[in-house]
Amino acid sequence: MPPEAPAGSRRRRPDGALILATVPVMGLAGGYLGAEIALAPLRDALATRPPMVIADVAGALEALPASDADAVIARFQETGARLAGSGVLVLHAQAVFAAPDDAYLRLPGAAP
Repeated sequence: MPPEAPAGSRRRRPDGALILATVPVMGLAGGYLGAEIALAPLRDALATRPPMVIADVAGALEALPASDADAVIARFQETGARLAGSGVLVLHAQAVFAAPDDAYLRLPGAAP
């Protein structure tokens, strides 16, 4: 037989506010854990195979007048340096044998 509680004391039930505060916190923790588990393969892939882009400077200069060539080349160099600084591998198109069209860097104002 369980011991009897002293007179005048009652066992309190948890407040609704405590439950309402706990449920969202547990939901956020579960969502964070799920996202970490789901993103682990992507992080591993990016660590071993960096994203890459191909810069086709000669192709961009084909349809442009010679007077615009220096500006386009400077923009390619600036954009390539920014991308490389962000962890993107930037290749020159002459060093690529074959690649899909969406791998090429397209700059506005340059020839397609």
